[in-house]
Amino acid sequence: MKKSIVILGFLLCLGCVGCGKEPSKVNSTITEQINVEESRDKSENNDEIKSNVKENEFPKRYKEDSDNVKFNTEIIVSDEIIENGMDIISATLQEINSEDAYETLMGTIELQDKGESDTQLWYEGVNNEILTITPYSLGYSTKFFSYVNNAFRLQQGYSDYNAYKYSMEDELSFSTKEEAFGIIKTALGSMGIDIDDQYSCFSLDHKIMQEEEYVTDIDGNVATEYYKDAWTEDDDCYYFIINQSYKGIPTYHVFYDAFPLAADENAPIQVVYNKNGIQFLQIEKVFKFSEENGLYDLNSFTEIAKVIQNKYGMLLGDSTYEVTSAELYYMESKVSENQYEILPVWIFHTTESSTGKILQDVVNAQTAEEIIWEEK
Repeated sequence: MKKSIVILGFLLCLGCVGCGKEPSKVNSTITEQINVEESRDKSENNDEIKSNVKENEFPKRYKEDSDNVKFNTEIIVSDEIIENGMDIISATLQEINSEDAYETLMGTIELQDKGESDTQLWYEGVNNEILTITPYSLGYSTKFFSYVNNAFRLQQGYSDYNAYKYSMEDELSFSTKEEAFGIIKTALGSMGIDIDDQYSCFSLDHKIMQEEEYVTDIDGNVATEYYKDAWTEDDDCYYFIINQSYKGIPTYHVFYDAFPLAADENAPIQVVYNKNGIQFLQIEKVFKFSEENGLYDLNSFTEIAKVIQNKYGMLLGDSTYEVTSAELYYMESKVSENQYEILPVWIFHTTESSTGKILQDVVNAQTAEEIIWEEK
């Protein structure tokens, strides 16, 4: 049976079930701020900005060709950064209140088993409900979610990816997205998890799920015995993707300290919600942010781009690389167990010509050094 990365992350929670350089301030001036705005105005009229942009300017598009590396790169920067600079911030992990989480998700469910192992609590309901809780992660699912998981596949790197077939605009009959999200946010708050109001959401229509349902056995054969008996309008549900941000600036951390791709499939909070409430909830490290004094001293984008140019420019072979986007993030970088520092980083996406594969690279926006994930 195929397993998704989202469920891999969830199964990491379930693995024990049944087992006994301070940044300096930006020296910006009024003149520099005017230059930034002028650069952006010019880029709207002439979409081609060459690599000699002034330090800390953010063109809307960066173009440059060098041997086998082509920059035709959309630059994505929050308006907050453009207008006010990028605040220095710190972050602490939000701890899940295990008792309240249990009451919120399984308080009315009859249990058939429960246990504790190290810092993990787990519960199993009589109808295949599963809940696991650690101080900073939580996994909850119902039997219904197993059917949804067989019909909705979020991982773009997999051949059976199909999330694009589901609408992100439609509202379902049992609830609006806003109403559903309000209930979810309240539930998270009761568990000690505070989030803002930013989210994306897929509307999972039962007709499409019936068409897309697909299960195989360990030999790769279609296993229709695991299919849902029937799909009806009562099975319509929302799939919420909740990423964190600070003042509208996106944040990034390595999912379960194992999956470094910045993508919806690795969002720290994911929820399936239908007319009966929450059917799936995954929480994986949610942070509380605090503003410190000063602004990050950001390197020029020209210097940042050189990191990508040098990386792919030295590769041998006939492949060429087109750098399609670069976005400025806060990164929660793990220093030691449960301790993180916040770095400003550029996340690049580059298309490799021979395979069409999209590559991700992370570059420190201050030091212009590539950040290569390694287990800590």
